[in-house]
Amino acid sequence: MKLKSFFLFLFFFVCSFSFADYNRMGVPDSSDIRHDINETWLNLPLDYLREKHTEIRMNSVGEKFQVRLEETATTFSVYVCPEISVPVDVYTNEGFSSAMISDYASSGSGSWVLVRNKKDGSPLYIRCYFLQDSDVYVQFSPKGTKTLADYVIGGFYAAHSVPIGISFERLYTASFEEILSVTEKSLPWQYASIFTGQYSGTFHMISVIKKNLSRILTVPDGAYDENGSPIFIKDGSKRPVLDSEVENRNLTLSSAGFLKWVVDGLIEPISGSCTYLAPLLRPTYSVSPLGYAAKVGEKNNLAFTLDFTRNLAAARLSVQMKTNYLYEDSGVDVNIEPFSSTISDGGVVNIAGYVSNTGYDIQALRPILYVLGVSNPTYFYLAAVRRQIPGKPGKNPEVYTFDQCAAVFPYFDKNGRFGCTVFENGAEMSLDSFMRKYEGCYVHLTRVLTSDKFYPQ
Repeated sequence: MKLKSFFLFLFFFVCSFSFADYNRMGVPDSSDIRHDINETWLNLPLDYLREKHTEIRMNSVGEKFQVRLEETATTFSVYVCPEISVPVDVYTNEGFSSAMISDYASSGSGSWVLVRNKKDGSPLYIRCYFLQDSDVYVQFSPKGTKTLADYVIGGFYAAHSVPIGISFERLYTASFEEILSVTEKSLPWQYASIFTGQYSGTFHMISVIKKNLSRILTVPDGAYDENGSPIFIKDGSKRPVLDSEVENRNLTLSSAGFLKWVVDGLIEPISGSCTYLAPLLRPTYSVSPLGYAAKVGEKNNLAFTLDFTRNLAAARLSVQMKTNYLYEDSGVDVNIEPFSSTISDGGVVNIAGYVSNTGYDIQALRPILYVLGVSNPTYFYLAAVRRQIPGKPGKNPEVYTFDQCAAVFPYFDKNGRFGCTVFENGAEMSLDSFMRKYEGCYVHLTRVLTSDKFYPQ
């Protein structure tokens, strides 16, 4: 019996060692390399590390990794990075040609880094990258006898300072599968479950919208009614258009009218007509009747695009479900709060997350859309932008208004990389450009189901 137990132990020991480089996420694993360099790289003082040359090592399944030293003013780091192939343009006598070169990116999938303090050589943290997106990683820090884990997306903590049941020193040589096993219940690994084949509706809609952008002319307050006739949004009255616009099949739209055109392309193939204007203007949020904001609101609807996007999303849901939903019964608002805090130059800063009838601080938009792209791959989002109207110094206070809007399409490409296409006022822009344009603003999101059956006017 004892002999049998011994062989069982030996079998599991050999299996765990032999398959240390394999993991359920397919991340290149350097655990056997780190086991070999534990004393010769990971635990050496900085002066000795400076004398070492960068090394290329191979793991047990034949994948190449680069081991190197990097320094900042206050820290030094040992990187263990897998080989990747990068396309480049090569100039020859016959012109330019494409070629693939090897690189060892510090934040590619499978990259591992140990960061230490220059003053005393003490370890500060270990960071592991496991996706093609360098904005997403897990990080481990020692605190006394404990090891604390962080799960970071775009500079925001999806999990922060979570104690895990493994010593910090063990992480020097632990495989990625071991890290997964130890943290699978304590870290939000669901945000790494990317299935790239689920974005067909998103890609189809993006493609169709792009093909129509040259037809769109931006005009104030412009939209089309349920029959496709041009109207003014403010009062629904008929809007004159030039004969040349009709001949050239141009579409004259405002920011809100453009969003109506997009959603109508989903609704009309099912219902036979586009959305009626009046229900889209129905109030979903009212400003306090007191104060200066109420006075401004008498002339201008300070919640215009908030109401408009909410009601549009509810209209799409109503047609989709064949049941009439008012906004308040539709559940179309995005109000998730996956992050507890953010990383800044001053350290960890707590954030408010979703604010009712306001949305998210725009600096949180990329990580929020990343999470939405992973967890809800069949949706795009109508974004209502809440901006500040400066008051007159010493006279009027500042007022905030929802007066801009956009259609936002998050996705993951075939390589698992996060991307996002934004359409505003009949033009395409990157997410970064959109965030820069509205820096300091808030963005409210409502969800709309994508479809391959998208036929805009």
